[in-house]
Amino acid sequence: MQTSETLPWYETLSERTTSHQYESGSVLALQEEEPQKIGYVLSGRAKAVSFSKNGEATWVGYFNSGDFFGHTALLSENPPPFEIIAETDVKVLYINTETMRHLLEEQETLTLELAKDLANRLDQMTHRLIEAFTLSAKGRICAELSRLSRVIGMAPDTRIIRPNPVFVELAERVNSTRETVSRTVSDLQKKGILARQPGAIIITQPERLRQGIR
Repeated sequence: MQTSETLPWYETLSERTTSHQYESGSVLALQEEEPQKIGYVLSGRAKAVSFSKNGEATWVGYFNSGDFFGHTALLSENPPPFEIIAETDVKVLYINTETMRHLLEEQETLTLELAKDLANRLDQMTHRLIEAFTLSAKGRICAELSRLSRVIGMAPDTRIIRPNPVFVELAERVNSTRETVSRTVSDLQKKGILARQPGAIIITQPERLRQGIR
């Protein structure tokens, strides 16, 4: 399995960075704060949350190991409309924005990696935006469960979600409530579409789950 340290551009990047360790619950970046540095997540997971004027929080996405953040500053002068909060202990490499621009001119593989990161994040946000306007709450939950699932070994007709998703987090992702997630999962379980096991959810009928995305 490829790690950050084995990537062709990692050594060059790490030579020009500073590292910082965050405890769970710490703020990595404030909403509407113009980033001065590009962050690269070495380990752990952080979440992006957008706060409205009255303090209501909307889940935006995750930053996992191998993800960049703050890199939109390379292309736009607009500060990010969300706050980044460590969900677990997180280790981050930081590099000055101007230094990053010079590195991108020197390292073609790093440029491609950054472009791929941006494209993937844009693709995810586009899908979620479309789902928010076109799907019911149950449909959004089914879509997220399908997105989280992975094939089990050599059995393509059976998929697994591991670890077992926390219903509160799942509700945040699809802009719903924990109660709606719980009811939907229970209903899918009664229909034999999925089965709950310790530490995992088994999708026994992936096609029927996809049919619920509406």
